Amino acid sequence: MGGAEPEVERTRRGVRLLQNGSVLSEVLSKPGATDSVFDVLAAAVHIFSPGDRAGILGFAAGGMIAPLRAMGAGHRLSGVDLDRSGYELFCEMSSAWQGDVQYTQTDAVKWLQAQRGKFDLLLEDLSIGRNGDVFKPEISINALPPLIQSKLKPDGVAVFNLLPADNRTWARMTAEVRAPFEFGVQVLFESYYNRVLVLSNEPLPTTREVSRRLRESLAVIDSEMATDISVRSLRILPSLNRRRTGSG
Repeated sequence: MGGAEPEVERTRRGVRLLQNGSVLSEVLSKPGATDSVFDVLAAAVHIFSPGDRAGILGFAAGGMIAPLRAMGAGHRLSGVDLDRSGYELFCEMSSAWQGDVQYTQTDAVKWLQAQRGKFDLLLEDLSIGRNGDVFKPEISINALPPLIQSKLKPDGVAVFNLLPADNRTWARMTAEVRAPFEFGVQVLFESYYNRVLVLSNEPLPTTREVSRRLRESLAVIDSEMATDISVRSLRILPSLNRRRTGSG
């Protein structure tokens, strides 16, 4: 994440990290649903990771970890972010249940370049705040997709949480992000601007099957997102939706 200093808002269930009015992370005091995009990111990790080694680029405050653990997933998570404050909030709220989570405070590109072992799954969740809004940074569109692809196991999966970009249409941004990968689907929301891409160089299930699996995982944790999402081929680019959620 980048831009204005994040704000911390206490909630009934934990802590919310805000930037320019957008939610960077929803940190819960115990595993459960956030009823937001983070639940869908968690479901994608849970369903599509072929193994348990997953990396999070743009950790913020680990917003997808509470729903991921609530789904029963025991992934070994490695997170990276430039700002450590979110990770400290995450540790404050989740030390009793967070599981195997490693964190590094550094640049996402440098961190990923330095990784020697291959990942089962990489989640790209970077955002930058500016002028009262959040956007997808340039490195997420041009530099990270091929680097992420190179750091995945042959059957590994990449998940991108896309936001609007400064100088690209949705179609162009999506095409650039998916270019290094052979197969992919996108998840759209009724209530959020975000688009989540699931990409791999191995065949993925049909869009109908992806939708079914995501909804089942979301229903297990009683997430409102179970009825908020739709899954589409990457060739179909519906109109922009309403809200947006930042990284982490």
